[in-house]
Amino acid sequence: MKGYKIGLGFDVHRLSKKKKDLILGGAKVTSSFSLIAVSDGDVVLHAVSDALCGAACLGDIGDYFPPQDKKSKGIDSKEILSFVLKKVKKKYAIGNLDIIIVTDKPRLFPYKGKIAKSLKGLLSTAKVNVKLKSKEGLSILGGKNSISCFAFVSLRKRKNK
Repeated sequence: MKGYKIGLGFDVHRLSKKKKDLILGGAKVTSSFSLIAVSDGDVVLHAVSDALCGAACLGDIGDYFPPQDKKSKGIDSKEILSFVLKKVKKKYAIGNLDIIIVTDKPRLFPYKGKIAKSLKGLLSTAKVNVKLKSKEGLSILGGKNSISCFAFVSLRKRKNK
C-alpha cells in the first residue's frame, strides 16, 4: 500500500530469580522472575522500538542506546520508546502494532489486557494486538528460561500540511 511502511522488531532476555520488577510493555507484572538486561529489560518495548526504527529506516535502538554506554545502564525502556517515537512521528503515524510474547514462565494471560492498555497509552493508538505463545518447554528463542517478543508495526506517511 502506498505511503505505508512495515517494521519488524525482536528482543529476548534471560529470566532471573533476583528480586526486581518484571516490566512488559510498560506494565508491571507480578512475578518471582525478573529479566537480565543492561536496561530495565522490557523485551516488549525493546521489540516495539526496534520495529518502529525498522519501519522508518532509523537503524535500531542499539545505535542510540549502546549497551556499553553508561547512560544505557538501568534505563527505563519507556525513555527509549519515547526517543524513537519523537523521531518517527515527524514523518509517520502509527497504523497498527501486533506483538507476540513468547515464554513458558511466568504465565502472562492475566496481564494480556494490562500490557495492551499500557501500549495503547504509550503509543497513543488503539490499534494494538497482543498475542501470547508458549515455547512448549523447548529451548528455542533464548532457551527455556527467557522471554522474547516479536513486534510488527505499520506506519503511514503523514500528509504534508
